[in-house]
Amino acid sequence: MSLAENIATPVDWQPVRHLGSRLRAMLSPRVVRAAAIAVFAVVVLATAVFALVKPEYNWDMAPYIAVSLEDRISDPVELHREAWAGIKARASEAQWYELSEGNAYNADLWQNPDHFVSQLPMYRVKIGYLQTVRLLDRVIDPVFATILVSSLSVLAVGLFLLFWMVRHGFAESGLLLAPILLLAGYFDMGLLATPDMYMAAFGLVGIYLMVKNRPWASVPFLVAMYLVRPDGIIFLFALLLAALAFGYARLPALAAFAVAVVAYPLIAQAAGHPGWWPHFYFSNVALQNDMTGFSPAFSVIDYLRGVVRGISVALRMNNWPAIMALLLLGWLMLVLNGRAPERRAAMMLTATVLCFLGKFVTFPLPDDRVYFMFVAAFAIILLEAWKPRLSELPPPRAASRMSQRG
Repeated sequence: MSLAENIATPVDWQPVRHLGSRLRAMLSPRVVRAAAIAVFAVVVLATAVFALVKPEYNWDMAPYIAVSLEDRISDPVELHREAWAGIKARASEAQWYELSEGNAYNADLWQNPDHFVSQLPMYRVKIGYLQTVRLLDRVIDPVFATILVSSLSVLAVGLFLLFWMVRHGFAESGLLLAPILLLAGYFDMGLLATPDMYMAAFGLVGIYLMVKNRPWASVPFLVAMYLVRPDGIIFLFALLLAALAFGYARLPALAAFAVAVVAYPLIAQAAGHPGWWPHFYFSNVALQNDMTGFSPAFSVIDYLRGVVRGISVALRMNNWPAIMALLLLGWLMLVLNGRAPERRAAMMLTATVLCFLGKFVTFPLPDDRVYFMFVAAFAIILLEAWKPRLSELPPPRAASRMSQRG
């Protein structure tokens, strides 16, 4: 019977079935494992290379360079000039237009050094990232310092996740994890000068060590994660709550959170940070060209406006809500099918969910990059519990009656 005569079930056409049988014979565990490792490694290496040779000259690059130069330059005009000089020399004409004149906010901060410098306290608090860039720009160009940190961070994150999968026997999951990471912003983040991927490089190691029953070893990595981005304190608090609920690693979780609580006011004071509400208003309600002395009265209406805006932008313009919805459904399906993650892994999944809720309650930034570390952690923990095997497919089903007649 021809394909035209068998149109009701074209996939049962005999040549197609023969091809499928040959492919099944080729998909030995060794072949699939090697292919998964190769695909994942290519994604990681390609991202790291693109981050070096084709970075995105985003607006945040200038403030991060500026705070790294503050220990050598005090004059606002000179600091502004030096922070932008390297970017202007490298960026394309279109990129430079967007950075300097793309909107009224960018144009004002390009033309007014005092306004630009007034924004810097919100960047100074990320002292782990700042000190790394400052250390590097002693020996290399400041712009390249931010690019190098991004490239090395995506490389470290990717290789560590690959190590996790290979070390614990679910390397085939790399074929699933790679697209999840790309949808969560892995490639895009590699091209940006932001601390988010650098934060993930420490945070994922801390999460791994906690899940693998080495809680005290995880504490330095979790603290380092917090120092790169102080809003990591939300995750540390969520982890403490989960640890108390599950009765595991309570003292290490408490120690990490306590360090963050003690350090937070010291970091904020040293940075000259305007405080939670002014920063919340700036990021989630309305941009302010000049943050000098900016101290709006707290407003429940404005707070709710910020939360609603964050939810709206997250759902319209970002991928992490949809990814997390699928991952939460995956967790439920594993539990219902008797494949629930072990206790420590379930504790970490619970902490991650609490962290998502906490971040949106306290500071509802909607960007994928802010949630990448938690999406990646959630995904790899679920994949380890599932351990999908493409090389152990069920036997082919019996041919249909129509195909038998053919």
